[in-house]
Amino acid sequence: MAKGNKKKKKKVKAIQGTPIVNPELKNAIDQLRQNNSMETQNALTEALKTAKLLSPVIIEGDMVKDEMGRMTLKPNQVKFLLINAKDGKTFFPAFTDIEETRKFQVSGENDPKPQNVVRTMKEFDQFLRDPNSKAAGVVINPGSDNIVIPKNLVSLAAGTLKLEAAPNVSQTSQQQAPVNNPLLNVRYVEPSIYPTRMINAVYDHCATVPEIDRVFFKQKLAGNTVAFWLAVEADTKDQAILDGIREAAEPLAKEIPVECVFVTDQMMKEIIKDTVALYDRALEL
Repeated sequence: MAKGNKKKKKKVKAIQGTPIVNPELKNAIDQLRQNNSMETQNALTEALKTAKLLSPVIIEGDMVKDEMGRMTLKPNQVKFLLINAKDGKTFFPAFTDIEETRKFQVSGENDPKPQNVVRTMKEFDQFLRDPNSKAAGVVINPGSDNIVIPKNLVSLAAGTLKLEAAPNVSQTSQQQAPVNNPLLNVRYVEPSIYPTRMINAVYDHCATVPEIDRVFFKQKLAGNTVAFWLAVEADTKDQAILDGIREAAEPLAKEIPVECVFVTDQMMKEIIKDTVALYDRALEL
């Protein structure tokens, strides 16, 4: 399940001093699981900004002292590990504390045993922005919490991505108002927590419906409410197509509302833009 990924970055320091515990992040994860809302998602993002996480690595060779007498490693001595999801995507594993590292086996029985180094969202963001990186994000506490942090949320926590403020409807023309709801400040964003099981179920369902061309996935934020938003391109605009996708998604949506709509030109221009489809019929051929 795990594989190595060499990264030529700055020197890696050995872990010293105070144990890594991350109480704020663990509390944010607990609150999110109890109530997935815009507030709890924002709290998770805020906690990620200051979190120091344990990242498993394979260290080749011995540490050396730098000019200040600290034990360090050269970049080519460190092999960061990636884990594979069922959908083929790869992620950096990261743990909130040492106890969580013991709940997940990141190597085979005969493989070298990994050690842990401290990493922040800013450092993970650098790795993910590397053109040679194939990783889709970070997974917090794989083996227990399994919180998937996609690239965009990593960049948001790292400060390299800024969310555009929702438009003020009183100062915005009807033509510029958010699609589908001109009375609320509506935003369509990449999901802060990627619902992998739900997306896999939607994908499997779409593969059985030949009329479906592409399906795009966003998280819809309207006021204090959150919904999963699926935009569908199909040969025919049959309501049964939307109903079938919704029925596949809802049992795994963890009580978050699921909205399914047919794609319009306005949606494609203003919301979907360059979003990669979660299902694409052309890739099934």
